Amino acid sequence: MNEKLQEIIDLTAEKFHLDHYFLKRHHIFQEQSNMEETSYILNMEWFPKDADETDEDYNPSGTASIDVDLHSKLVKRIIFVNGENKTDADFPLAASTELAIEWIEKETGLEFGRQFKLIHEEEKELLFQAAVDNVAVFPSGSIEMEHNEEGKLSLFSVDGIFPNEDQLNWEPFALTAEQIDPIVKSQSKLLEIPLENEEKWEAIFGTATVFVTNDGKRTISFEEVESPKSYKQKDVLLEWVEPIQERFSKREIDLSLEATPEEVFNVEQAPTNEELTMDDQQHAEKASRDFLRSEFPDDSGKWKLTGLWREKGYIFAQLKPAAPDARVIDRKIKLIIDEKNYQPVNYTDNSIILDMFEHFEKAEDPKLTKEEAFEKLRKHIEITPVYVFDKKQNRYILCGKIDCEYGVDAVTGDVVLLNEI
Repeated sequence: MNEKLQEIIDLTAEKFHLDHYFLKRHHIFQEQSNMEETSYILNMEWFPKDADETDEDYNPSGTASIDVDLHSKLVKRIIFVNGENKTDADFPLAASTELAIEWIEKETGLEFGRQFKLIHEEEKELLFQAAVDNVAVFPSGSIEMEHNEEGKLSLFSVDGIFPNEDQLNWEPFALTAEQIDPIVKSQSKLLEIPLENEEKWEAIFGTATVFVTNDGKRTISFEEVESPKSYKQKDVLLEWVEPIQERFSKREIDLSLEATPEEVFNVEQAPTNEELTMDDQQHAEKASRDFLRSEFPDDSGKWKLTGLWREKGYIFAQLKPAAPDARVIDRKIKLIIDEKNYQPVNYTDNSIILDMFEHFEKAEDPKLTKEEAFEKLRKHIEITPVYVFDKKQNRYILCGKIDCEYGVDAVTGDVVLLNEI
């Protein structure tokens, strides 16, 4: 056993009073944030000493699965199987929310009110969201905490990003209705949503979620914010004269997140994904075109390269139809390219999902105009101040998040809750 690994295992056993447990197995895996930061996580599965071990693939009731960041030594996740906690540790969730928050601050190093806020509270559950001075941030982080009937901890998890005040540009929220109105209107669009029970598509006018900078001069899409830091948005029509006769052959690739103690402790800093150079992008564009020439030889001009990013030692290219339809589930191909020789090696295609709806009845033609639908939606549109990570400035900037939970039936004109469709 690696000495540093053993030290963390011993500290975990002591901290969580695992006297009635033994370490059944453990492994190390990589975890990557939207900021391209890679951390190494030690997962430990602690079995109760009185557990039935007849099934090697089965974690018995009361098993404690605990994830610890190997560099910060902070706990990322604790899950007790079936909510059964056999430790003697005194977790404060059942006592009071205030004590639970103090415990979270101690375990995470985060400060309540300045880096996270409470967004949901029930008898046995607390849910927190990343926030700076109680203003939400995107990409975001979350903290979840639950306890069982006995008042003992059954689940604790910390996921995502929790920035602090030093990482943002503070300014008063200044967006006005006059600035927002034309932007909101431009985000309204017709969508076709599948109704599984009725096996048909329904035409709905809705508003895309978008972020507007505090000066009202720029919009940032939700997809752009959620994409990896190395993501490069593209809009390249892929055309060719001649196909490639040899069909594309998928190769086995290693996308595993497993790591060894030597990989973790022999490096001073966890690896990050470097930005894509112009040379990288040009080679990836050629690789994407060659892939289509081979796999879809008759589709010249029917596909676009819409995005590129690095991930797990590969370059990923996103391909979408050049003329997409209004359906909310759009066709997309994720092409995986070897970053050393720029050869396409594998891909995923979501056409199998779309095939599930192939027999659905087509949506009726809209009877409302986009302008009529927008007037019905106007009062339901929400504008919320949020701090959004701007890849251009490498900082969080204040924006207005434009969002709407409602849509308008394009045929009947009825206003409907989108999550109830």
